[in-house]
Amino acid sequence: MDEDAFPTTDWGLLKSLRGEDPALREAGLNILAGRYWRPVYGFLLRSGHGDAAAKDLTQAFFAEWFENDGFAKADPGRGHLRSLMLTCLKRFVSNERRSDNAQRRKPAAGLVSLDALMDSEEHPFEPRDEGLTPDKVFDRRWAVGVVMRVLKRLEAECETTGKRAHYDIFVRRIIDPILHGTPEVPLADLGAQHGLTEKQAGNCLLTAKRAYRRLMEDEVRLYAESESDVADEIRELFLVLGQ
Repeated sequence: MDEDAFPTTDWGLLKSLRGEDPALREAGLNILAGRYWRPVYGFLLRSGHGDAAAKDLTQAFFAEWFENDGFAKADPGRGHLRSLMLTCLKRFVSNERRSDNAQRRKPAAGLVSLDALMDSEEHPFEPRDEGLTPDKVFDRRWAVGVVMRVLKRLEAECETTGKRAHYDIFVRRIIDPILHGTPEVPLADLGAQHGLTEKQAGNCLLTAKRAYRRLMEDEVRLYAESESDVADEIRELFLVLGQ
């Protein structure tokens, strides 16, 4: 089913899960699962579950949303979407421990499998989780997911507009140090690799940063509670990444 048929925000997608059309509910949940399985899976791994068990529980968590209308009362006025998801995840895990009845990586009818989501990832980057609590792992993987989705959009935009050098300079100067902890490459070196002066490389970086900021704001609007929350959420995302 075409994603264009769905609400443009993630809060809207959650609300659509309350509808009576099973096909719309199923497709909407698959969109959300595709965006947010990584923080759920990372939380479960860091909580002490082995890889297979974490996959089982991640699959079962999203399946339960579909089968039991787990987000029927989702309300953007009650807090961040990721906080709501984390609260629901903790409740789900607690219930599963009591019942010992987790689905063994078998998605509900029509729902995409976790294996399929993992295999389809174009950016397999794994955040550094050492020393972080399960809650912090959840937040960090959420933040990385946002960064990577925006980066993918920036790459496509730069390819279309003939600004491949802009993208490369931005990633190596800004993104790699944030995500991988690598040193910033001098602008003079980055420029030389693209046949540019240091000043030209700096101009490319500034242009790419502005484009990335614009695309980041568009992405955060998908799940921010309000327009006034967008700037605060972006600041919080990069604070999380800096931990």
